[in-house]
Amino acid sequence: MQVKLTNIVDNTTQDNSDFIPSSGLSYLFELEDKKILFDAGDQGMVLRHNMQLLDIDPKSIDTLVLSHGHWDHTFGIEALMNARGDAPVLEIIAHPYAFKERRVTKFVLRILALLKYKIYNFGFPKLSREIREKISLTPVTEPFELSPFLTTIGEISEWKEKPSKIDKLTIKIDKKFVKDELLDDLSLILKTKEGIVLILGCGHAGVLNICLRAKEIYPDEDIKMIIGGTHLVALSEEEELEYVAKKLEKEYKKPMLYFSHCTGKKAIKFMTNYFGEKIVKSFRVGDILTFEC
Repeated sequence: MQVKLTNIVDNTTQDNSDFIPSSGLSYLFELEDKKILFDAGDQGMVLRHNMQLLDIDPKSIDTLVLSHGHWDHTFGIEALMNARGDAPVLEIIAHPYAFKERRVTKFVLRILALLKYKIYNFGFPKLSREIREKISLTPVTEPFELSPFLTTIGEISEWKEKPSKIDKLTIKIDKKFVKDELLDDLSLILKTKEGIVLILGCGHAGVLNICLRAKEIYPDEDIKMIIGGTHLVALSEEEELEYVAKKLEKEYKKPMLYFSHCTGKKAIKFMTNYFGEKIVKSFRVGDILTFEC
């Protein structure tokens, strides 16, 4: 069976295209019997515009999976739901923390963020009652089978390698705002005939920790490709990037790397110099990858 993966929302677009870039992320999986949206981007207008250019009907989406609850992956939900009209209830699958409210840690920083981004809540959006009635939330922490070939990776709470975290947000748990440990970071595994493909939203758990978890789930499969936002932008030292690169080379046999979203220009340049352009690719809005499963 062939699986098609389309980039709908991302930081970069194809050259001379009519797609609109944004700082969010949204991918579409088209399987034999269903369409699964992975994240909804940061702006509903951008999501809808790029969907129209790609001839993707919002009503055709069967399931929405969230990589985590940050605003740049969830704020497109309202526009998506409005565009679905009278379509059946949409199931949203994510870690339970993905549905929580988030905000910047310090009050002064919150005000600055409000002025810059015009938002106060950096977590799951506040939706109207009408929209909430059209969605069904499915919280998951363990690996969850979306299809015989596609599964979520589950919560990664123990990091053997350095995660790619940010420390400027808090999350509302049990009516209190606490430090956001980003436990809701959730990647996907696609099992293909050639091996497994990892699809990351932001990869806050850390690329190497995600690879370790994937091998726990599929110990006999090689990791052939890593796609998406890897948040390598959080690794400021070149030695940290070199460590990741050497691990990918020696322990995971140099998988193909299709970078997008929050990987960061510095990290992409480093990885390209290390592995070469045959391995390191860009994954932009409008780009399509197909896999035999």
